[in-house]
Amino acid sequence: MPRPSDATLGLALVLVMALGPGCSAEKTRTVEVGHHRVTFVLPEAWEHLDHGRQQLFRHGEAQISLVDLGPGTREGMVRELRAADSLWRAGRRKDAFQRVRRLRSPALRFAPSPLRADFWKPWTDVTYIPNRADSSAIGTAFEGLIAGTTMFPEVSPESMIEYVLTLTSGDQRREIGHRDRRTIHGSRWVVVETWDRVSHLYRSRVAFAENDGYLLVLALDRGVFEQAAPGFEALLASLEVGPVVPGAR
Repeated sequence: MPRPSDATLGLALVLVMALGPGCSAEKTRTVEVGHHRVTFVLPEAWEHLDHGRQQLFRHGEAQISLVDLGPGTREGMVRELRAADSLWRAGRRKDAFQRVRRLRSPALRFAPSPLRADFWKPWTDVTYIPNRADSSAIGTAFEGLIAGTTMFPEVSPESMIEYVLTLTSGDQRREIGHRDRRTIHGSRWVVVETWDRVSHLYRSRVAFAENDGYLLVLALDRGVFEQAAPGFEALLASLEVGPVVPGAR
């Protein structure tokens, strides 16, 4: 069999060099996760499903989710309310009202009932009959809500973790086994490992970061922990979080 010429070997080397970065680039993706623009590297053998506000990663029975949990701070609440106000001023009254109704945050969740009532009062006083609410009164109500965010105290780290675990784990009886803080590509993440409160089995892991007032959460939803954890760690280590996406829902 004739030996390949130097020219043939050179061409093959060029093709390998050209395809190598391309294959790597296929695993690097940028998506909009609700309010967040995120770049990540897809772990080997994992499948990615883009559902906008929720990104899913699957490998066999294992599933990891990357999700926007909405406002995590008072700044995030103000951003949401200003976005709703902009919708109303653009003539999208129903969308604006729905955005206000769906407002959630750790501050609202853990505030005493009287404080929550005081916060909502400027809005409920005007919109108890939505179709009859006066336009000028609605504008004043938005101003009242935005000003009212200052009544809430800063959320403690413990309450923030509880909030994230409640929204990602539902009513499951989870106990925190370990927590740590990491800085990844300039973003500060809190990583929490949990297990079943009774048996101390069924380990899982959640990581979250606050980005311009909004919470971004990476959660191990299901699967054998020992098999899914390497994929979770690889994804987490690759996450690059950009500025909040204007006008996101």
